[in-house]
Amino acid sequence: MAISVMLAAGLYFAAVPQQPSAFYQPPQPLPKAHPGSVIRQAPSHASLPEGARAWRVMYLSTDEQGKPVAVTGTVVAPDKPSSTPRPVVAWAHGTTGIRPECGVSHTRDPYQQTPDVAGMLAQGWVVAITDYPGLGTPGIHPYMVGRTAAHSVLDMVRAAQQIPESGAGSSFVVWGASQGGNTAFWVGQLAADYAPELTLKGVAASAPALNLREIAAYNHDKPAGGIFMGMVFAAWDQVYADASLQAILKPDAADAFQRMIRPCFTAPAGFLPALADLRTPEEYLAVDILTTPPWPGLFDHNSPGGPIAVPMVIAHGTADTLIPIALSEQAVSRRSRRGETIQIIRLPGVGHDARDESAGYLMTWVRERFEGQGPTR
Repeated sequence: MAISVMLAAGLYFAAVPQQPSAFYQPPQPLPKAHPGSVIRQAPSHASLPEGARAWRVMYLSTDEQGKPVAVTGTVVAPDKPSSTPRPVVAWAHGTTGIRPECGVSHTRDPYQQTPDVAGMLAQGWVVAITDYPGLGTPGIHPYMVGRTAAHSVLDMVRAAQQIPESGAGSSFVVWGASQGGNTAFWVGQLAADYAPELTLKGVAASAPALNLREIAAYNHDKPAGGIFMGMVFAAWDQVYADASLQAILKPDAADAFQRMIRPCFTAPAGFLPALADLRTPEEYLAVDILTTPPWPGLFDHNSPGGPIAVPMVIAHGTADTLIPIALSEQAVSRRSRRGETIQIIRLPGVGHDARDESAGYLMTWVRERFEGQGPTR
């Protein structure tokens, strides 16, 4: 009986995402303050690494149009004081979902999407982990809307600085995976203008989603692409006035579509009921998404192709079946021709989720940026 109860409880927690508490309800109206201002904070003890202290925070940020929005996240720092400001690693996590309960900071393990937090703390760094808008806080998460996500990362660094006990300074590296890799490159493009008081030292990414049009084309006939691209379509329907989800879905696919995009990757067993009628984008779309406006333009609009002045590194698995490594190679080649400092680390036989496999190398790369060492071109 006890074993059955334990198994049932384990399955429940694996399938049902935790609901955000009252902490995640923003005040109405939002306070009139600068982006990055902390609205509220509270100590966080969930899965706390040894020798660390952490806080949940709600802070102000701005969306793509510059409108204020409340965002939540986690700040974790070594528990020993520092005589100098600590460097900050701004972590941008990969896809968790598009609903409030798909956030990370309110879960039993707020570091579940972040590689080697203990290792970063051992280096004396502060780790600032945004949830992104609409994850934790109410609303639909503006998934793969690059500028909004970048603002939330930059304002997370600002929020960390407002917690004196963290010791967070103004020097930071942004590090992201998959969706967060897209965000990291957007941070690289926007940091100097959006947060000029911060000093960006480098951009690190594993399996980044850099070319959204090509990713959409590659995943057109793939079941996994049905979920990830479906989240894009549902989110952009809420962000862009001319991006209508109803206009592109086959009527008989609407219910299955909603079941596919509803679960959270923080509780992955929740996807099991949707697997029975999992559909590829070509099976649920009524249009050619690569030629039907406004979608091609939005793919390009949210792909970070602009100049980045700081060093960059990409780690990518050669066996990635969601975002082909060739797309990262193309980005590296294009930026290198422009004279930017970027390198790629190929991980033989590694699939899409390359966080753990790349963590050791990228940790060393981040440390070198904070120490002022010159990267290899």
